[in-house]
Amino acid sequence: MDAQEILKALEARLARLAQDGAGFLNVPPDPAAAALVESARRAAAPTAPAAGQPRPYRSSPAAEAGFSLLGPEEHGAQGHPSQCDSLEALHRAFAGCTRCGLAGSRTNFVFGVGRARPKLLFVGEGPGHDEDLQGLPFVGRAGQLLTLGIQALGLAREDVYIGNVVKCRPPNNRNPEPAEVAACLPILNRQMELLDPALIVVLGNVPLKALKPTARGITSERGRVFEFLRWRALPTYHPAYLLRNPNALDEWWADMRQAFRMAYGADP
Repeated sequence: MDAQEILKALEARLARLAQDGAGFLNVPPDPAAAALVESARRAAAPTAPAAGQPRPYRSSPAAEAGFSLLGPEEHGAQGHPSQCDSLEALHRAFAGCTRCGLAGSRTNFVFGVGRARPKLLFVGEGPGHDEDLQGLPFVGRAGQLLTLGIQALGLAREDVYIGNVVKCRPPNNRNPEPAEVAACLPILNRQMELLDPALIVVLGNVPLKALKPTARGITSERGRVFEFLRWRALPTYHPAYLLRNPNALDEWWADMRQAFRMAYGADP
């Protein structure tokens, strides 16, 4: 069975899961998720910057774990992400980024796409072949499966925001190296500041390790909520993993339902 046939089989199985009472409409309230929602509401919001001033850049667990995040003076012509006061400005400033070796082989800088103030922010590892050609995240087979999962929740891609840790395709779709992740993390952090999602859905090992360097691995961490800066993050499998391991679809779907409940506060 080739990847396209697997995708079709997964599509049919996901549709059955949603139709057979496994959708979010029939999921009982999750006390742990409700406690997290209430905790987040009680948490003190960061001080708003003065009019016209960008929010100050904050470090992250990745920086504390040894990633060398670039300071304002190290970004050269692009400046520092914290100086950008909108997603459009951030995209313009870094579309020509040359802070790591991935710039030399990319076709397009793949920034991200979706709602400006989303409830859900999906973060993958980096662009693949199709994404590099189109300049859009998650448009290949894995992206088609992610889209199906979003639609099964009763949402559209336009209702969420989708991006990656690194914005340029690693050669031969290899995992990005630590220096490449470190070069892009300040951009991702600023995206999160500007998007301010209710929940970050972490897709796979690479973004999990980028946001939580002490994490064991996605099979151990999936479904376990953690905090990244001031946001809650929920790890789950990357859709590409499901194309190789279709039996993990049920767990992924459970995580997707949990993400919906956490982001939207309660079942409809």
